[in-house]
Amino acid sequence: MILAVIPCYVSISNVFEHGFSIDYFDEYEGFFKDLYAMFFLIFLYVHSVKKEQNKRIEHERQIKSDLKLKSKLLTEIHHRVNNNLQIISGLLAMQVESENDLKLTTSLGLIQNRIMAIASVHKIIYGSPNLLYVDLNLIFNSILGNLKITYLNEKNNIELHELIEEGLEMDLDRAIPMGLILNELVSNSFRHAFMNRVEGKIEVTLGKIEDQFVLVVKDNGLGIDNTLLDGKGIGLTLVKNLVKQLRGTIDIEKTKGTNFEIRFPIVNQNPIQIE
Repeated sequence: MILAVIPCYVSISNVFEHGFSIDYFDEYEGFFKDLYAMFFLIFLYVHSVKKEQNKRIEHERQIKSDLKLKSKLLTEIHHRVNNNLQIISGLLAMQVESENDLKLTTSLGLIQNRIMAIASVHKIIYGSPNLLYVDLNLIFNSILGNLKITYLNEKNNIELHELIEEGLEMDLDRAIPMGLILNELVSNSFRHAFMNRVEGKIEVTLGKIEDQFVLVVKDNGLGIDNTLLDGKGIGLTLVKNLVKQLRGTIDIEKTKGTNFEIRFPIVNQNPIQIE
């Protein structure tokens, strides 16, 4: 900017000095000519800076307005998705009540639990001020709360303990797979680990070690059946596919019950690209 002002200053000064015959300037040997030219250039410079500042302020205001609108639209989308999932869950619940086939009602109940897990994540997202990351404590509390309502009753004495590290957040495109993994593993423990038993314990922990999330779901039940480990169970197959989607690893131990340990990167290795 300064380099551009200097030639302008010289040009205007020359105009006043040679292009016009003004006695007022001649009496003072060009002092006022240079002074006037300098003030004129300062005026042009200040005017130009102020104009650019106004443009920048207006541009920033427009960006903020667009971001606010997009945030509202995203929130509304998550809200509507959650409502639609709630409707589907309600329809499944009505279908379960109308069926007499135990196998069919059990399958429908499992589908309903999975839908409720997805709906829980969407509900937390549209209720959160941050549309980029979601609090994992909120997701875990919501999903585990639904599972307690579903499986815990006065007929059994099964305990569910959870220990979730505070302050853990996850990007939205991985939050739903995470919720489904949690829902699947815990519901499997409720349904299969304590056959012919009225008491037991399920423990869920989530924390981070170095650059990885570590999820552990274990129970003191009968131990997982070998047929499920061989990939014949839909639930475990779903878990393995979701872990692969998260670019993680899964380790299963059958010692005094079943212990699942899942690790995956804290940083999303394959984020959604928004253009």
